[in-house]
Amino acid sequence: MINYCDNVICENNGICRPIFQNFTCECLGDSFYGQYCEYCSTKQTILRTASRSIAYIVIIFLVCTAVYIIIMDVLKYFFGIDLAKNKSKLKTKRHQPVIERFIYIVD
Repeated sequence: MINYCDNVICENNGICRPIFQNFTCECLGDSFYGQYCEYCSTKQTILRTASRSIAYIVIIFLVCTAVYIIIMDVLKYFFGIDLAKNKSKLKTKRHQPVIERFIYIVD
């Protein structure tokens, strides 16, 4: 009896099953298909792409936040510029109310 699965490698955890004078790879789940389970389904491809995109956005956000903090520290400690302090002074500085006197003229 010949085992047709001897030299066959099914990809993506597929299971090789010998059938009449041939073999077939049974793909686990609905994520993969093809003779050797080598093709990825459209749904799986979209999920992978979305996951990578979100990961890239999060990494960019974290890098931008770190760069912002470093720039603020450099401005404060090397150049003596404290942007947060300057903004708070602007907020607390208010204009004095204008006092007007009304003169009534009686005819």
